[in-house]
Amino acid sequence: MHVIEIGMPTFKYLETKWGDLGEVDKMYREEKDAKLAKKLNAIRLLMMDRPRKEVAEILGVCVTTIGHWKNRWDQSGKDGLKSAKKGRISKVTDDIRAEIQEIVEIKREINGRMVTGRLIHGRLKKNTG
Repeated sequence: MHVIEIGMPTFKYLETKWGDLGEVDKMYREEKDAKLAKKLNAIRLLMMDRPRKEVAEILGVCVTTIGHWKNRWDQSGKDGLKSAKKGRISKVTDDIRAEIQEIVEIKREINGRMVTGRLIHGRLKKNTG
């Protein structure tokens, strides 16, 4: 068995305006969102002067993605790495949501009919256009 000794990594980016290596390491270790933790790990590895290609291989993403994450980190720090919500904006208002919850919880009848998913859908469609 051959043992290859690797020297301590050089810290090319020991500190950024969003935190030093110790702070980024702490953010990474304490992050509960797995996707955000993965991105913080990428930044941490880049701060340890690991090549983008190597970081991409370690994390199972393409090199371009690592570049995007680094740019977002440089611009906005941890907030820049958070995923934007996707999808269309819900037409269900808080009032409608409360009404649905009430219907489901007490299983009341609407206009003498039993409450069904179809009835709720029709009611939503009528109220939201």
